[in-house]
Amino acid sequence: MPPFSVGHPATKAADPLRVPRRAARNARTSEVVAASIRSQVARGELKAGDRFPPEDQLMEIFGIARTTLREALRILEAEGLVTVVRGRHGGPRVTTPTVEHLTRLFALLLQIEGVAMTDVYAALAVIEPQMAGRLARNRDPRMLAELKTVIETAAAAAGEEGATFSGAAAAVHEKIFEHAGNASLAIFARLLRELVTQHSRRSGQAADRTGRRRALRSYRKLYKLVEAGDADGAEAHWRSQMSYPSSHSTQPVDLFS
Repeated sequence: MPPFSVGHPATKAADPLRVPRRAARNARTSEVVAASIRSQVARGELKAGDRFPPEDQLMEIFGIARTTLREALRILEAEGLVTVVRGRHGGPRVTTPTVEHLTRLFALLLQIEGVAMTDVYAALAVIEPQMAGRLARNRDPRMLAELKTVIETAAAAAGEEGATFSGAAAAVHEKIFEHAGNASLAIFARLLRELVTQHSRRSGQAADRTGRRRALRSYRKLYKLVEAGDADGAEAHWRSQMSYPSSHSTQPVDLFS
């Protein structure tokens, strides 16, 4: 693990992370320590899977008490940046926030604001068609092979109900996000798509056999358009495909009631 290069958080001269004066003076020490570690993760100095030194060593590095250190780690754990492994060879490790973790925070905000699922579908209907068009413009043999594979996997699952087909369908969307060529749009689309998945699972919604066949026909048509490099056609097709689910979910975002 890369060494921690921070001193006591209250000592400006020993603080290469350049914590703003006001934050260092007003924030709780645990928050400043969490900010130091968070910054190192963001810069790639600490990577997923890295183990932290023992508590006593961390306390010495930061010049803090055990309770303060544990509070800082709890902050990072809540953010999905740290996981605490139990057992003899356990301890805190660096992790990367998952889409599922980020979706819970995103969904909580939407639920507090009283946002309806129709709003979520509308956002997806703006983003995903554009990504389908970008997919056609960015096509290459490897991407086409991967897209064909996930579509055929969905075809094999079309006769199944519940999570089997849902997971296969999610892989088709994920492949679009992965190869559309815009990382920011891909992350936002994943959040929205995961929210839809969790909402459907929670409400017991699942595509019936007719819906699964409809989705499969849509996937195969998209593949042909992407293979032909028809960006406008791919975008228009995916927009029409996405008009279906938004018409039957007027429920509010509700993953926490």
